Amino acid sequence: MDGYQNILVAADFSSAGENAVKMADTLATLFGASLTLLHILEHFPEDLPVSVIPPEDMDPEEFLTNRARGDLKKLSTRIGQQGATLEVVVSTHSARREIVKYAEGHRIDLIVVGSYGKDGILGRTGSTANSVMRTANIDVLVVHPTE
Repeated sequence: MDGYQNILVAADFSSAGENAVKMADTLATLFGASLTLLHILEHFPEDLPVSVIPPEDMDPEEFLTNRARGDLKKLSTRIGQQGATLEVVVSTHSARREIVKYAEGHRIDLIVVGSYGKDGILGRTGSTANSVMRTANIDVLVVHPTE
């Protein structure tokens, strides 16, 4: 194997997710690989915090997509990867399904995920990281939090 060429990192804006983004950045630099930061917007979570409720005069999907895209841009700037591909996928399906689907459709050869994020710990039944590891046909790196 010559190394990874296309690395995908699932960004959920949690602290564990940020560690995964930093590791993906390190690997992309090491291998000279392209880096994609992907955020899945599950359409629409039932338990939205008040801080992300869109204004009444704005389309909710557009509001949440723009907000996530802005957060990805800030994240890519923070890690020094302004050239990274930034993707927001709006889906009626789970993030775990959409991460694998995106990877399959975009010639990704490594998926990087945080060991846990906003949904709890890795060992929890149905966790995103656990499901991605089980269903992806490519390498998956699970990054544990550093704190």
